[in-house]
Amino acid sequence: MNSTKRGNKFILILIIIILLVPEIIAYLELNFNFKLTSISTILIPQLGLIGIPVILYFIITKQSIKKTLMFKKLDIINVLLAIGIGLLIQPLLSLINLISQIFFENKISGTIFTLAELPLWLLLLLVAVLPAINEEIVTRGILLTNYKNVNIFKAALISGLSFGMLHMNANQFSYAFVMGIILFILVKITGSIFSSMLIHFLINGLQMVIAKLAIFLQEIFGNSIDYDMIAQEAVSKDAIISLLPIPLILTFITLPLVFLLFYAAVKHNKKEYLFVKSPSQEIEPIKSKDKIFDVYLISSIIIFIAHVVIKEILVI
Repeated sequence: MNSTKRGNKFILILIIIILLVPEIIAYLELNFNFKLTSISTILIPQLGLIGIPVILYFIITKQSIKKTLMFKKLDIINVLLAIGIGLLIQPLLSLINLISQIFFENKISGTIFTLAELPLWLLLLLVAVLPAINEEIVTRGILLTNYKNVNIFKAALISGLSFGMLHMNANQFSYAFVMGIILFILVKITGSIFSSMLIHFLINGLQMVIAKLAIFLQEIFGNSIDYDMIAQEAVSKDAIISLLPIPLILTFITLPLVFLLFYAAVKHNKKEYLFVKSPSQEIEPIKSKDKIFDVYLISSIIIFIAHVVIKEILVI
């Protein structure tokens, strides 16, 4: 089995697991008085639905963990560049998130503010640290290595697509897709998965800090902040549209800076050859032209689209 087929097959298996297990849990809750805690709703997807399949992947394929996951130490310049990129892409992701909410429901906002009542250290562990490790191992570790013989931009698009689909809802897919592309390219440039883990932690961690701050302000000002309105999953389209100008303006300001930081990263890591049509064979030989679109990837896309249509579009 060639590497791209192996990577696509792994994503298909993950999507099927992530799709079926919640349905099984919902059945148990309905018929056997089985109830998950808010912490369990995070731990099961992160450790059970992703962590265990990753372990089995390495046992079955016998691939090198170190080479596959690119556990390479980042120097201080790459750390600073990653932090800068992580902070500056936030307006873009927020803008995409808001636009997607015009068409699709935000399914996690209520969950975020419910979880925000937990201690900050536990909140960061569950929502920032675990996803930054597990999700990056899958999409910027296993997938990136399996797509090594594919054009960097095509591979980045499919990595972003896979990252978005693993969230199994249209709203999260929209910004996770873009985030996945950005992180994939950055890992290719730095040669280290720690760069994407750092950014992933920053993005998720900042959301949790903001949620904690909202609760803190509510406790101070009481009814001046409507907690229920913040936590509700469905927001009117007019309210969403009214919020668009701020992230839109910020995106126009920050996006050029993001490109500058990527340019600096390319120069610092001497990875200019990644972005030319005929890279030097002495630097990074391309052994074959693997087909990235196969029956496994197409099946994943069909399953995801069908899930969104059934669960989000057809639901009245």
